[in-house]
Amino acid sequence: MTAVRERAVATADWTAWTCRVRLAVTDPAALAPATALVRAELDAVDLACSRFRPDSELAAVDAAAGRWTTVSPLLAQALAVALRAARLTGGAVDPTVGGAMVALGYDRDLDAVDPGSVPPVLAPVA
Repeated sequence: MTAVRERAVATADWTAWTCRVRLAVTDPAALAPATALVRAELDAVDLACSRFRPDSELAAVDAAAGRWTTVSPLLAQALAVALRAARLTGGAVDPTVGGAMVALGYDRDLDAVDPGSVPPVLAPVA
């Protein structure tokens, strides 16, 4: 019989991008630095890729539509992952629907969208 020692698990919880984030580590002393690292990475992705931030790199790329634009390695990687997801899902995941999302009223954080103000996309089925 082999004895297995249970490890202590330390967790940190917060909200990012309207999602619940939970970070769990098996070394409680690593929780603070791991939390700082994850928060910094999420902040970097948000600054590069958010369509809700006027100061994001994505907003600058959008403003330069039609012109060659240099992007950061982080945004380039995010775009590559999005295009790969589109290929792998046969288009079910589509990174090119930004204009349609804005037309539907999803041009700001979901908490700020009034569901009654969003027009129906499809006619009701009788």
